[in-house]
Amino acid sequence: MASKSSAGLILHRRTADGEIEVLLVHPGGPFWARKDAHAWSIPKGEYDEGEDAETVALREFEEELGSPPPVGLRLFRGEFGQSGRKRISAWALAADFDATRVVSNTFELEWPPRSGQIQEFPEVDKAAWWTVDAARTKLHKGQAPILDALAEALNDHGLEAGDPVTAAQRARLRIRAGEHTGPTAHLAPGCIQANLVVLPRAVASDFVAFATRNPKPCPIVEVIERGTEAVTAAPGSDLRTDIPRYRLFVDGAHSDSATDATAWWRDDLVSVLLGCSFSFEAALMQAGLPVRHIEQGRNVPMYITDRACEPAGDFASPLVVSMRPMPAELVEQARRITEDYPQAHGGPVHAGDPAGLGIADLHSPDFGDAVDIHTGEVPMFWACGVTPQLAIANAAPEVAITHEPGHMFITDLPADPSPAHEPKSL
Repeated sequence: MASKSSAGLILHRRTADGEIEVLLVHPGGPFWARKDAHAWSIPKGEYDEGEDAETVALREFEEELGSPPPVGLRLFRGEFGQSGRKRISAWALAADFDATRVVSNTFELEWPPRSGQIQEFPEVDKAAWWTVDAARTKLHKGQAPILDALAEALNDHGLEAGDPVTAAQRARLRIRAGEHTGPTAHLAPGCIQANLVVLPRAVASDFVAFATRNPKPCPIVEVIERGTEAVTAAPGSDLRTDIPRYRLFVDGAHSDSATDATAWWRDDLVSVLLGCSFSFEAALMQAGLPVRHIEQGRNVPMYITDRACEPAGDFASPLVVSMRPMPAELVEQARRITEDYPQAHGGPVHAGDPAGLGIADLHSPDFGDAVDIHTGEVPMFWACGVTPQLAIANAAPEVAITHEPGHMFITDLPADPSPAHEPKSL
C-alpha cells in the first residue's frame, strides 16, 4: 500500500524574551482526550495525488484552527516521516496567531464503541504555543525532525530575526567554511543575490558595456575594480571564497569548477556583480505564489534561447532564461510583482509556449534541474545571469571566473521593489 501524504505549516514566533515558540495543535476526540506527551502535531492534513501540497497546508490550517494562516514568507523545509509510512511536507512561517480562539472542523464517530450512538468531535480541541524544548515533548515522535529543520531555517535563513543583513552575513560565513555548497535560492530572503563575472582588466570594459546594453540578463549591482574584499554591497566578504561553487574559463572554455577560487585569482582581475532572480522569490512566496524549485529542493531550471543579446566588443551571446511555472490565474500577478525588481532581471521576457523562445524541451534544461509543471500551470521565463557565461565562451578571454549556475554571491543590499543604490562602474 502506498504511504499517505500530508502537508502542514510550522508556525513560529520569537517572544519578548528572545525564545522561539512553535504553534501546535492537539487532536480532538475520545482517543486523544487523556493523552498529552507526544500527542500534539503541527496543523496539517492529508492530500490526494495531483493536489498541490502547499495549498493543502494552507487549507488544513484554516480547517483545524478556524482562521486562515497569517500572511508571510513560507519556506519549504522538506518531507518528514519514515519510509512506507505517512510523509509530511512542511513549510516554516514566522508569524503570530491567537491560539485561544480555535474553531475546528468536526468529524463523526460512533461513541462509545458499538453503542449505536453517533457523536460529533472537533478535529482539534486546542492549540498552544510551546518553546522548542517543550514542543519536543509534545510532538508526535515522527514529527520531531520538523523542529530540527526549523532550527536550520532559523540559523541559515534568518527567518525569525527580521534582519536579512545578519542572515546574509551568516550565509556567507557558512559558505566560506564549506558548510553550504549547494544552490542559494532563498538563502537570506530579503537580500539581493548576485551573479559573478571576473575578467582581466584588458577586456572588463567591453564586458561592462555588454552588461549595460543588456540590462535584463545583466543588471549591474557593483563593479570591483581591484581586489576581492572591497565589496561595497557586502562588507567583510571575500569574492574568492563566499560563493558555494565557482567556474573557471580558459580561452572561453569551461575548464574547472571548485568551491574556492583563491588559486585562480590574479592581481589584474576586475569583478562584476549582476543581479539575480533569486532576489525576488521571497516577494513571490510572500504573496502566496509557488516557487517550484524551492518547493522541490532543486536548482532553478535555465535554458538557452534563440534570442540574441546586443553585442559589445567580442562579447555576444543568446539570452539565457530561468523558468518558474505559475497557475494560469496567477501569471499576471507574478508579472506585476517581478516587474518591480529591475535589479533582479525585472518582469518575465515570455510566458507560455517555450517554443516562442526556441526551447524544445522543458524537461531538459541547459543548466539547473527540471521541475514539475502541474496541470493548469503556465511556464514563465525570466532573463538569467548565466547569459554572460555564454558571452565569455564567445569572447574567449584568456581567463574568466564565474559562479556555478544557481550558486550566487549573497549581498547585504535589500531586495526592495525598486533599486536603492547606484551601481559602481568602470
